[in-house]
Amino acid sequence: MRHDEDLASQDVEEVAEDIWTLKEEGHDDLSHLRSASRVPQLDRTLGRMERWDLVRMAGERVALTPRGRELAERQVRRHRLAEMLFTAVLEVRDEEAVDRTACVIEHVLDGNLTDSVCAFIGHPRVCPHGKPIPPGACCRSLSRPSEPLVQPLHRLAPGESGRIVHIVPREPRRLVRLSSLGVVPGATVRLQQKSPAVVLRVGETTLAVEPEFADEIYVKRVG
Repeated sequence: MRHDEDLASQDVEEVAEDIWTLKEEGHDDLSHLRSASRVPQLDRTLGRMERWDLVRMAGERVALTPRGRELAERQVRRHRLAEMLFTAVLEVRDEEAVDRTACVIEHVLDGNLTDSVCAFIGHPRVCPHGKPIPPGACCRSLSRPSEPLVQPLHRLAPGESGRIVHIVPREPRRLVRLSSLGVVPGATVRLQQKSPAVVLRVGETTLAVEPEFADEIYVKRVG
């Protein structure tokens, strides 16, 4: 696909997402869409979408067709899952950066990767702003609520083991200390005790760390 065609496709996806989001808020008029959309040449993009049977225009009203709703639902799902990944797992606090990056990711994730992200963060039902995340096939196949695949270490029960996926230290010096103890991504740790100190076993080494250290270690259960 040529670069200009790729940008045109992204504009269509953005407008479909905008129409979906405005509909959630009770708006279906072009004036709200023009105010909300960041897509240049919006009218030209809407014309393209009408020819492709993605929207229907009636005066100052705009509505997604079934094909358009399918496209918009996909984009909304990817965007809101990306927001959850950054805020809930990676603990990014810069909302503008989260939104900006999610806007990029939603255009490149395919269906399988989207479902993997969804499973990774536990099939969330709402985004960080409380808006619903459209479920995917991976969610509809669940017979019971699912926990995130990756969780803070303290979520393990004593006796359980987990493989370290990432560490999010609030102070850089903590990462150096944890690394010196063998607590690094890829290592398998066994939680032996939660209080008064958190006691871990890493390989042949048993060590105690402060509870706040344990909150910064994210693991995936093993065994």
